[in-house]
Amino acid sequence: MNKPSSQERYVRNKSDASSSSKMVRSKVTLELHLLPVDVLRDIFSRLSLKQAVRMSALSREWWRLGLCHPDLVFTKDTLFGSNKIIYYIDRESTTAEFITRVDNLLRPFWSSPTTTTTVDKFVVKFGLTRHHMHHIDRWINFSTESMAKHISLDLIGWSVHEDDKYVVPLCKLSGSNGSCVKSLHMANVCVKLAPSFSGITNLKKLSLHMVSIDADDLQCLLLSCALLESLRLEDSPLSSFSIRQELCRLQHLSVRECPVGTIQLRAPNLTTFQFDDFPTQIVLIESSKLLEATFVFKNIRYNWCEDALDYVLAELPAALPYVHKLFVHVLVEDEVCCMPSLKIIIPSPYIYLGCICSY
Repeated sequence: MNKPSSQERYVRNKSDASSSSKMVRSKVTLELHLLPVDVLRDIFSRLSLKQAVRMSALSREWWRLGLCHPDLVFTKDTLFGSNKIIYYIDRESTTAEFITRVDNLLRPFWSSPTTTTTVDKFVVKFGLTRHHMHHIDRWINFSTESMAKHISLDLIGWSVHEDDKYVVPLCKLSGSNGSCVKSLHMANVCVKLAPSFSGITNLKKLSLHMVSIDADDLQCLLLSCALLESLRLEDSPLSSFSIRQELCRLQHLSVRECPVGTIQLRAPNLTTFQFDDFPTQIVLIESSKLLEATFVFKNIRYNWCEDALDYVLAELPAALPYVHKLFVHVLVEDEVCCMPSLKIIIPSPYIYLGCICSY
């Protein structure tokens, strides 16, 4: 009898190894199926998203059981790896691949109407625009149907024009649809409230970064969120920020890098306030519980410091009469470091001045 050649032995060994691997996977899957669904969900919650996806590939039955990782974080790092470099020339193909991967992960839940999925955190952070509206709308629908508590939509991209920004359909998060949402972060998007918007019932934390929204829509949004405790506005093109009605639950407010001329609020329970630049007017006279305010001056030249300090020492104490501690950070350009040290006598014990040099 002829002995098998080395190539035949290699093919046979490879086939045997493949069969053995399949048997092991089948045995593992069978044993895991014997566990209660609650135990399987707990196992999923302790894995990373990447590990959970690999584990779910063992059996389609797991998808039918509604097994879903509690933190669905779809970013470049989670779907492509931290070492992935996205070049501008490849943006279209990479974006298409990102959408495909997200859809593939969520499709089993869309195709099973009887599946009840519960998600704690739902995050999408990638360079998408209004042209991808169909996909993003479906993802937002999934986040509300899965009762996500924390939603983040950051469509950071390649110098997206204002007209190309995705318009967030906040009506999908209003009323009973968004009753589970407790925190909402939006970045690099556009917000236009529809007449059907009725507020996000249980929202406690709202963060807007580089979000296009007009003053009327912002006021309507804030007043319709009765439980709002924390608000952060950053790098958004707001000309004014004035809310006449009372925001009775608001405790933390941050307005950074927004070209507002006026900050006027009725927030009796406000405890911390963070802002920068030169607002024309600050009116927080009803904030009697204000413990701490932080004021940041950016890119101020040496010959502007005197005016800045006059504003801090003369106008801010009158605008914030109840504040316990006022922190002032002045960021100056590098040539200031060559100037003689500036001695400042601060008459109020609750004002703390810091100077940070940028190079």
